[in-house]
Amino acid sequence: MSLNPDMKSLTLPSSRTSLPSPPKDRGAGCSNGTSERLVKSLSVILPAFNEEANIRAVIKDAHRTVPKLAPIFEIIVVNDGSKDRTGEICDRLAEELPNVRVVHHARNCGYGAALKSGIKLARYDLIFFTDADGQFDLTEVAALLEQTDACDIVAGYRARRRDPPHRLLFAWGWNILVRLVLGIRIRDIDCAFKVFHRHVFDRVQIHCVGAMVNTEIFAQAARFGMTVKQVRVNHFPRRHGKSTGGNVAVIRKAFRELIRIRRKSHAITAVIRRVRRLQAGQESCDKSIPRRKRARSKHQRRFGGLVKSSKLMC
Repeated sequence: MSLNPDMKSLTLPSSRTSLPSPPKDRGAGCSNGTSERLVKSLSVILPAFNEEANIRAVIKDAHRTVPKLAPIFEIIVVNDGSKDRTGEICDRLAEELPNVRVVHHARNCGYGAALKSGIKLARYDLIFFTDADGQFDLTEVAALLEQTDACDIVAGYRARRRDPPHRLLFAWGWNILVRLVLGIRIRDIDCAFKVFHRHVFDRVQIHCVGAMVNTEIFAQAARFGMTVKQVRVNHFPRRHGKSTGGNVAVIRKAFRELIRIRRKSHAITAVIRRVRRLQAGQESCDKSIPRRKRARSKHQRRFGGLVKSSKLMC
């Protein structure tokens, strides 16, 4: 797949591309303007599914807020096969507003797939994603960006989650399950308010197409020793539309993906341990070789050892 940077709209093989903004009374944090921009460049990703009542406000709010934080920016809206007017509204806004691009999935592929499409198209050093339902105050991105020099990932956690009781109960149980199964200790793992350095996705590979995508990202980040900072953010009730997070099919898919990640994590951990044992054995052998032979072995490793290491990696 190729994309011209000037293109405003893109249709993927299983997809199509636009955005809305949160209420004006939320942005006290940036109400006086951010005269000193926090970062050089920023890619904003907004996955959206059937958000025709929210999308216009969220996109416009993002387009007002982000330039105060980064002089170079882009807003990528991923319309994940919406059946309402979400795609149409997004396309119209992409024509009206500079730096807004839209991706359209021809069918509903899932939250993880939408996020992956946006990340693939992101061009800048920092990548921020949030939902297109208007439940977050985008001015609070500034608090996350302030922490990006010190860590690889900055994850928001909701100070008080404003969702229906059944979703709160499911989220509580899910966080505990993820901690027990994968050992990931993130306070609010599915909070859709996160900033990543681009290099994170040079190593982390997204395979989950559903709601497990956040868990998958943090599971891989932990294995690679990446650092995470958690920042408290506000959360607001959904004003329009209906969330799909409590859908039975979504929950069932999340459990299947959790089992798959657990199995894969075990396999990768076993490989890492084996590699470390081999490296430790090689180091002990090197120490037992006389100095002249050791120098020769270094020469051999420099030129001939490449074949051995590539076999190991395979």
